Amino acid sequence: MTDPLLLLLPGNMCDARLWSGLRRADLLHADLSRDDSIEKMASRTLDEHQGSFIAVGFSMGGIVALEMARQAPDRINGLILSDTNAGADLPERAAARPLQQARVRAGELAIIVADELKPAYLAAQNRGNEALKKLLFDMAMDLGDDVFVRQSEALRTRADLGSVLDSFMAPVLFLCGAEDALCPPAWHRAMAARCYDSQLQVILGAGHLLPLEQPELFAATINGWITQKFGE
Repeated sequence: MTDPLLLLLPGNMCDARLWSGLRRADLLHADLSRDDSIEKMASRTLDEHQGSFIAVGFSMGGIVALEMARQAPDRINGLILSDTNAGADLPERAAARPLQQARVRAGELAIIVADELKPAYLAAQNRGNEALKKLLFDMAMDLGDDVFVRQSEALRTRADLGSVLDSFMAPVLFLCGAEDALCPPAWHRAMAARCYDSQLQVILGAGHLLPLEQPELFAATINGWITQKFGE
């Protein structure tokens, strides 16, 4: 059996460097930098990548993956959702985003990005990893002001996509860092319980940035699940 294609959907202010642990020949990369709504991101991605695939979404990318499954469920062979949230933006986060957007328009992207790289986003063992923090900073700065504003607005205005979990009939793998304070394991357990066919893997030694904090375990879990669900 031919391995299914994996379409990688990065998180907020992340690029292809997020997926350093995944070394496969069947990877496609989505560009989520050009639109200011989750619906537009999903629609553009479906237009640019024909056929069917497994949608692999981290954080914001997981939200886009769910929207793709809502728009074109027949084209999504499976979902791999890491450190994400199927709900609408939390009120306190939605209220803070316009102020952040204004500060970025005023030239404060570097300050905002550095402030967002709080220790709470990383597992305890990774909080002193300066190379990791530099990578996160570099990805955000390379994407720049306009992308920050567009993605922030997309997150602020997103719809609740919980109903997609209820209706999606293909397999779903949830991954979550055990110390994820932004999208905690309890959220992923609740999401997994709504799905027809789901598995949840909580990975130790990782916070919200699981694909970069534990890249080898992240990749091994995905590869094992694909073999289990789609192998011969």
